[in-house]
This record gives sequence, structure tokens and C-alpha cells, in this order.
Amino acid sequence: MPSATIKRPASRKTTKRAQPYDRSQRTKVRNVSSTSSQVALAARPSPSSSCTLSPRPATSQSSSTTSAPHTTRVRRTMRELSIQVVRKQFPSYVAQNDWELLELSGLEYQGDESGIHDFLDALLVERVEEAGSYESVMSNATRVLDDQVECTGMKPNPGDPRVFVQAIPDSQYSIRLFPGSLSNSEYCLDFVDSRTGEPVNSPFKFDLICLPSPNAPIGSGPMVGMRPLECAFGIEADKIPPGEEKFLFRDGQHCILRRPGLRDVRFTIPKRRRPQAVLPTPDAHFLEFPEYID
Repeated sequence: MPSATIKRPASRKTTKRAQPYDRSQRTKVRNVSSTSSQVALAARPSPSSSCTLSPRPATSQSSSTTSAPHTTRVRRTMRELSIQVVRKQFPSYVAQNDWELLELSGLEYQGDESGIHDFLDALLVERVEEAGSYESVMSNATRVLDDQVECTGMKPNPGDPRVFVQAIPDSQYSIRLFPGSLSNSEYCLDFVDSRTGEPVNSPFKFDLICLPSPNAPIGSGPMVGMRPLECAFGIEADKIPPGEEKFLFRDGQHCILRRPGLRDVRFTIPKRRRPQAVLPTPDAHFLEFPEYID
């Protein structure tokens, strides 16, 4: 079973001790099974996906009716990502509360799925002792799950307008580009079956290379050969779960796909627009010279 984890704050031990955990206090998970909060399960979690917390947007009564400017920042709640991971990792288990959902999303549990319940009960006793109370454990989990995160590596949901797909000439496969962290200018690439849209791992022999410029001849400058992102996490290419392979790029990078016996394919990773800071005009005299000359 592939491991997919979500980074989250570690619990902090305190000197307070609580009464023994009573299983009857177990509360049901908030809206996880409801239709309104379900996340499309076609977005597959990856063993190499990583997330960073985003600051909560400030709210005020004066700005509540103002439309926010369009942004290409990929933000999801930790709850959405946790649901995706848990549904993938433990398809038959239903989290009973927010704490279980959060723990399961980063749990390195190797036993049978039928033993998860008892495993979590024992773990919850430890967490309650560390936090000082059952209520603190649950409220902390809810707070973390409601945080927004920027994520790189999670396969996109169907119909996401920020995803771009182009057919590869002389092939039954396509290149798919989907955004990652805007703060880090990260974009991901994978291959999909052109007929079904399903992602596939390295469907043919190829080299994927970054070029210094879009029209650079081979050998005219430094080139970087790309490997799957999973390899950076210590996963061998042939051990990557089916459909999970992806390659990490930066906005605006120029790429070449090289296949034996076929013409090269060149493309450029999209650049996402960022709000431009308005700088004050310097208090100075300005002289105008031609910008371009023949």
C-alpha cells in the first residue's frame, strides 16, 4: 500500500494528566461523510506530495462584500487533503472524528485494516495524556484540518481549469501540467492516456530535459535531465504506484521531450501572474533615452 503523508504540526507534551480515556466519548467526524464536504476521489494522493500551511485570510465587515481578485494559488483545506489520503490508504475505514481523520492521513500503519480501530484507541490515550484533555485533542485536530495549505504533488481533480493537457505527436499519450505551490513557483507534469485521461507512469522510453531557453540548440548551454519527483523521496522509479508518477518544474522553465527515433517535443511551463507591488515614485528628475536602437 503506497504511503501518502501530510505534514502537520506535532503534538506538544504538557505536564497535565487527564482521566483515563473513555471510548464512549468518541465523537463522530464533522461532515466527513456528508455530500457537501466530500472531495473528488479521482485526485490521487502521492507518496511525494508535500503541503505547507497558508496564513488565514483576514476578514472584516467592511471588506466582506468586496470580490477577491482572481488568483492561481492552489489552496485547499487540510481536511480536503486528509480525506483524499485516507480514502486512498484505508478505503474501508470511516474516521469517527477529526482527530482520527488527521492521524490517519499521516499514519504509517502497516497492519490489517481491521486493526486500525484498536490501534487508534491506544494512540488516542497517549494523545489525551500529552494534551491534558480529550477536548483539547479534538479541538486541535479540528483547527489543523480547517487550515488552508498550498500543496505540490497531489494529482488534480477532474475539471480543474488550471490543468493543461496537450497530446504528444505520434503517441497515444498526452502531457498534463498541473499547478503546485505558487509561493515556490512549482508546477507538476505527468503523462495521461489520451483516450481515458487516466495518469500513467513513464509509458514509453524518453528523456525529459530542461533547457536554458526555448530555442536553445542541444549542447549550446546547460541542460538538466529530470527524474520523477518520487525519486527525491527515496522511491525507485519502478516502485512508484501506478498513476502516481510526476515530475517537478518551475514556472517558465523550457523543456524538451526526447524519444528514440522520433522528433523532439518542446514546450514551456506556464508562468502564473502575481500581483505587482505598487512602488512609490522616487523624488528625482528623470532623463529619457531610447530603450532600443538599431
